[in-house]
Amino acid sequence: MNRIYNQIVDILLSLLVMMTLSTVFFFNKDLAYSIVSGKYFWFYTSMAILSVVAIPAIIINRRERLNFKLPDLLILLFCIAAVLITLNHTGRLTNKCLLLILATVFYYYLRIFFVGKSKLIYGLCGLAFVITGLVEAIWGLMQLYGFTYSQHNLFKITGSFFNPGPYSGWLAMVFPMALGYMIFNRKGHKITQSLFNRIRATSVKILGTLTVLCISTILPSAMSRASWLAALGGCAFVGIIYGLKNKKVTDYFKRHRKRVFILLLIAFTLMIVVFAGLFLLKKDSALGRVFTWKISLQTIVKHPFGVGLGNFSGSYGNVQAEYFASGAGNEREKYIAGGAEYAFNEYLQICIETGIIPFLIFFTFVIYVLVIGIRNKNILPAGSLVSLLIFASISYPFNVLPFVIAFVFLSAFCMADNNNDKPHKKLYPKFVIRAFLITVPVSFVLLFKFSSFNFQFYYAYKYWKLTTMLHYNSMHREAAVEYAMQYPYLQDELDFLLEYSISLSRSEQYRKSNEILRQAMQISCAPMLYNIMGRNYQALKQYELAEQCFKKAANLVPNRLYPHYLLAKLYNEMGLKDKAETETNVVLTKTPKVESMAVEEMREELRELLRTKN
Repeated sequence: MNRIYNQIVDILLSLLVMMTLSTVFFFNKDLAYSIVSGKYFWFYTSMAILSVVAIPAIIINRRERLNFKLPDLLILLFCIAAVLITLNHTGRLTNKCLLLILATVFYYYLRIFFVGKSKLIYGLCGLAFVITGLVEAIWGLMQLYGFTYSQHNLFKITGSFFNPGPYSGWLAMVFPMALGYMIFNRKGHKITQSLFNRIRATSVKILGTLTVLCISTILPSAMSRASWLAALGGCAFVGIIYGLKNKKVTDYFKRHRKRVFILLLIAFTLMIVVFAGLFLLKKDSALGRVFTWKISLQTIVKHPFGVGLGNFSGSYGNVQAEYFASGAGNEREKYIAGGAEYAFNEYLQICIETGIIPFLIFFTFVIYVLVIGIRNKNILPAGSLVSLLIFASISYPFNVLPFVIAFVFLSAFCMADNNNDKPHKKLYPKFVIRAFLITVPVSFVLLFKFSSFNFQFYYAYKYWKLTTMLHYNSMHREAAVEYAMQYPYLQDELDFLLEYSISLSRSEQYRKSNEILRQAMQISCAPMLYNIMGRNYQALKQYELAEQCFKKAANLVPNRLYPHYLLAKLYNEMGLKDKAETETNVVLTKTPKVESMAVEEMREELRELLRTKN
């Protein structure tokens, strides 16, 4: 009877974990920023429901199964440090802080669920993870062949994401586990094996094979170099670990060392050729990321104790503007530079946002998880985690909620101890375990304490979409009133702050507009923010401040002509003819990164202005 009860509980918890993993699929067209915001609220809802069921299950049935390890402490320390640093910089609990707290709670839930005796729950959850990759792959194929629409007007393949980058990263992350299910899952034909086990093994193999085929078909079409490297890296990790644990393979290596050396040399050469080819495929994009990493390292030096979660771009922009203003940048760097919203290397971005010490805690957590995953023979989830970590080194997955959930899931999966034969040592004394059992219900209470805020948060996104219609219909005074009511809940959304500031500016509320722009500058380095602020100062006749803003925008992204155009008009208004001519010449002679009608219109306006002045 007790066994049946445990299986029912495990199945129920598995379904709730699957519900949380399915966050990747959801978006809500009733909300602004629907692809992202829809995932937020599905995750909040999933965590609330999971907590309602999980906490009683933990208290009643699973307390004796807890087996704490060092990574369990490290992730808690990282979460606390990141939240405190962010509070120190912003004075409030940002959306990213809330998501980090919930992700940490989710990690602890999974750690308790994935215990040695509960093979059912992590077996079902592993299958659910692979199914997310299969669904996304089929979704992308349908978009490719026109059976359904993309989530972005500029890209044909996005799956449930907003562009092909994260979509490809998700497929690359699932690929090693699916490949493992296809290759290493054995059906078996022993008479003693039950019919159920044979059906289960065959079904898993079919699922893995189908997923591998679909991902292999769609992944090249997405043209994401980072995802290709991630998929190859994760599969190589799985192959190497399985090979090292296979006695036949190791014996072969010992008997044929020269042959193995030649094969490794060929593989290394091919790898160099592949890297070179991927680099040349989009050379400017690759050089742009290298330059972003260069400025990111300088940002770490300037802010060793962190700038707060979500504040990377603003701090990065200040350092990049100072770099070009000092004359340090060469012409190539000026051409490839952009207003980076992400570091395109999550480790650099984590270090900038949380500081060096929390980053080292995070890095230690990752290494320990992989080591424990190998030790516990959880090779397939470790391979998927390696894919995610490779993808994170050249992209921005941890800025996309489903990847944070997947990172937590795979980390807990790696930590699952499948060996029931050996007694486990408790890493921490009993009082630490008891303290944790108290913190879980406290987290549950805090989760529901935020529920009223989350409802308001939801309606803020809903009414933002309606207010945007006022904004784009030039009803700026009415829009500004509506934006003001939504502002307390949407201070972390750049697009919202930008729309709000523009509505204020066009309704001649210049000082209030600049207040909102200062908030936006903490989370973004978009040159447009400085251009709008400069125009506000110009309207207020505060010409020196306007000049500073336009120069900041020009130094931030030197290949843009618009700041120089604004400076030329400002100097004309101030009566500074020589400076106006200098900036006009920049606009007329400098080659823009992208030619457009807007560039020609600016040039024509400045030519007319010169003729009028002369």
